[in-house]
This record gives sequence, C-alpha cells and structure tokens, in this order.
Amino acid sequence: MYSILGVFLGGGFGSVLRWLFCCKINSHWGTMIVNVLGAFLIDCAYNYCQKNLADNTNLKLFIMTGLLGGFTTFSTYLLNFSTLIGENNYTEAFSYLLLSIVIGLIALVLGMKCMTMVG
Repeated sequence: MYSILGVFLGGGFGSVLRWLFCCKINSHWGTMIVNVLGAFLIDCAYNYCQKNLADNTNLKLFIMTGLLGGFTTFSTYLLNFSTLIGENNYTEAFSYLLLSIVIGLIALVLGMKCMTMVG
C-alpha cells in the first residue's frame, strides 16, 4: 500500500513540477528541456538510490517511478513531434526529435559522471 501511495504522490508532484516548468517556457521546447533534465536527474537518482537507499523500496518508488516518472514527459514529447509534423513544420519537428534524444543521452552520461565523482 505504501508503494502505491509513494508512486501516486511522487507522480502528482512530478507532474505539477513539469507543468510549472513548461508554463515558464511556454512552448514545446519546455517539454524537451524537461526530458533532458529528467534524463540527467533519473540517472543521478538511480545511482544515489542504489548506493544509499537499497533497502528503502518505498522511497525509491516515490523518487524514481513517481516523482521523475511524473516529471519526464516522453509521451508529450511524441505528441509535440506529431503536432509539428501535422503543421508541416518538418525542420522544427525533426530538430526537436533529434535534439531531445542526443542532448538527453549526453545529460544521462553527465549524470553518470557526476555521480561517479560524488562517490
């Protein structure tokens, strides 16, 4: 029961944070920035949880599945891409698609490096 509650609450907080952040950017690029930031944060959280919270499943579920799952927005990312294609804005659509993936992977690697340096 605590696992479900943790995912539920974390997802709510993460979704609200995503919404607030995207409202500040006020375009589909806000979603890309959230995905890149989420890629960085999820690796940092994963490594931290593995080292420091190995026995605390409920907290790991709150952070990883709930908070960061609610914060990152891959489904919205694909919807934005599809909308841009539907508007015949191919250059921006493919720039958005590729930059999200490439910069997200770079952020993931940077997250790994940061957590390696932190210990």
